[in-house]
Amino acid sequence: MNYINNITEAIGNTPLLKLNRVGKDAGANVFVKLENLEPSGSYKARMALAMVEAAERGDTWNHKKLSEGGMVVEASAGNTAPAVAMVAAARGYKAKIYLYRYQMEGGKNTRMLITQAYGPQVGISSEPSIYLTQEQIAELGKDDPDLLHVLSAKMDCQREEDSNENCVWVDQIYNKYNYIGQESMGREIYDQLDGKIDAVGCSVSSGASLYGMIKGLVQKGVRPEIIFGVVPRGSETYIDFNGDEADISQLAVSDAKSKIADAIGLKKWVTEESIIKKMLDDGYPDKIFCVGDEEARSMANRLCQEEGIFCGMSSGANVAVALRIAKLLGPGKNVVTTIVDTRDRYLSETPFEKYVV
Repeated sequence: MNYINNITEAIGNTPLLKLNRVGKDAGANVFVKLENLEPSGSYKARMALAMVEAAERGDTWNHKKLSEGGMVVEASAGNTAPAVAMVAAARGYKAKIYLYRYQMEGGKNTRMLITQAYGPQVGISSEPSIYLTQEQIAELGKDDPDLLHVLSAKMDCQREEDSNENCVWVDQIYNKYNYIGQESMGREIYDQLDGKIDAVGCSVSSGASLYGMIKGLVQKGVRPEIIFGVVPRGSETYIDFNGDEADISQLAVSDAKSKIADAIGLKKWVTEESIIKKMLDDGYPDKIFCVGDEEARSMANRLCQEEGIFCGMSSGANVAVALRIAKLLGPGKNVVTTIVDTRDRYLSETPFEKYVV
């Protein structure tokens, strides 16, 4: 007999696919890690499991331990929400997911519906005015008002954790088990290509996927020639830089979130070190690229129509940049990126979906 006892045992060990049509004129070989085949439908399954397992051990920043009947809480309007809800359900815990208010203005989206299917409590984040004065809102939100909603949701999580003894906020942005949980991806890529990896990269938000992949490869003794990050053009990220392309010397940690975190009282984000900072301090990535909505959408469409990969725009952006790197490196080299999720979770926004991370 050959079976598993829990769906979380199916996380990881995803196939690596060579792009033979989309990548045929690229120069180097282009490979994609099919993280869309994870049980939650995205790469976030790896980190959700690692963070929940750490909470079970009490390996958390504040030493809180998740016990039987406990609750996992997180804020997300993306792939983290269904991934955390799935792992919590599979491990027998309750979950509460706060969705960002600014992303829910048009009503329910598909990611929200997928999340709800796993049975968590789902709430919309508090208005920033719950935590900040109007003067603070005007000053701190003048460049990116959406950031205020993001940090209000994180503050909702902190408040939930503080008020419930058997509740752990997993906090993907500052939780080291986010990237530790994704180191396995790097080790798998090493094994699948016999260690012959010349470039690797993916979209960057918390930085954990890229950082985890790199650390997994380094554990195997490989440091690729080019490590690249991808971000949406015109979108706020955790990294500050100018233009559509930058190298490591031009990258800095954005201070926008720390200013709001300090004002709002988000203690963990003031006292702890973010994953982005750890990654930049370690010298990664070598280069970062901005990709616009149209380029990301066009490549996602090509991946669907030419390779049969039913993926979203982040995957399209990843492959678009991987092809640029492949042309730079030339024949005989191997470039790897990720297919992060499935397109069905964006259908409610089609044809106006955007490349977000």
